[in-house]
Amino acid sequence: MKKLILLIACSLIFTVSDAQQAKKIKQLNGRSIPTAVLIARLNHILDSAKVTGLQLAIINHNKTVWSHSFGLKDVERQVPLNDSTVMYAASLTKVVFSYLFLRLVDQGGFDLDKPIHSYLKLPIAEYPKWKDLAEDTAAFNKITPRMILSHSSGMPVLRSIYQNSPRLIAKPGEKFYYSNEGMNLLGFIVEEYTGKGLNVLAKEEVFTPLQMKYTSMIWEPEFEKNFSFAYFKDGKKYGSERRSSSRGAGSMTTTASDYARFIANLMNKKGLSKRCYEEMLSPQIRVLSQRGFGPKKDSLTTDNDQMNLSWGLGTGLFKSIQGPAFFHTGQGEANQNYFVAFPNKGISVVLLSNSENFDGVSNAILEACIADRYSPLAWLGHLDH
Repeated sequence: MKKLILLIACSLIFTVSDAQQAKKIKQLNGRSIPTAVLIARLNHILDSAKVTGLQLAIINHNKTVWSHSFGLKDVERQVPLNDSTVMYAASLTKVVFSYLFLRLVDQGGFDLDKPIHSYLKLPIAEYPKWKDLAEDTAAFNKITPRMILSHSSGMPVLRSIYQNSPRLIAKPGEKFYYSNEGMNLLGFIVEEYTGKGLNVLAKEEVFTPLQMKYTSMIWEPEFEKNFSFAYFKDGKKYGSERRSSSRGAGSMTTTASDYARFIANLMNKKGLSKRCYEEMLSPQIRVLSQRGFGPKKDSLTTDNDQMNLSWGLGTGLFKSIQGPAFFHTGQGEANQNYFVAFPNKGISVVLLSNSENFDGVSNAILEACIADRYSPLAWLGHLDH
């Protein structure tokens, strides 16, 4: 009997192993790659670049078909990363917040083109954190949710770069300026106007309906059971982000598998009205800057005209020979993340890393996973290394 049980157990192990070997991922080039081959390629890429850890989830036919984790979540204790390890999402939060806001628009609570000052209980000058916006009240009064979600409000990326002030650096609606400050202001307005925290609203409108059980806009006590530290380029530990207050620009904690549920939901055109879905994934403003961030954000270029690089409501957009795509990056102090989705192909990949070394090989990872050679990585600065 013991021999029979052992034979059955071995048979099951080999069956699972064979199934894993046989699993194939459909890529943008029409080819398929066995997951065993993909794992070997990614291990080589990650080891060579000293990427501490990576979670990924791949979508085929508009549904998650494979997820995997590489490397460590805790180098000092040599603890492996796994698919349930929560990671800091950083600016991937913005896409979720934008989707949440559009759900509130569908419910009649907000209007994309109604000036944001009309939703405030007080004049903007009476909010200490935002009072500098009153220096040009006429310009501030023109800002709408559409402008904030498309990063065309004229607000800066971070106040710390501009004498710790959120005052406007461009006329509202005039040009693309990626802005954390704008997203956080709109998040504050949503909380004040609805009387609910973003963490509560996101749970009600997004995380619970999509069964994203490892995701929250704030750090939850249960995350202590399985979380990842983040590491700088030289391998030194940064630590882990534990945001106690929710922000539209970037406070979320999640996993690649959970976030892929959200992306698949968008690719399947669920959760929003047809109008709001089309608004979210339609160009609102062209992106003409040489880089998305840093000193070159003010330098204009025609390099991205061919891909029609632009911004929708909360997410970046571009065109390729594989059809339209939407994307977003997520940069923490050491956490680096990225996703891209090609709706016409039903293909997407979500990448969450706990290493500052990720950006330097993001192009190799994307090509290995889904044969993506089209993402605007140069504009994001990933190819500057």
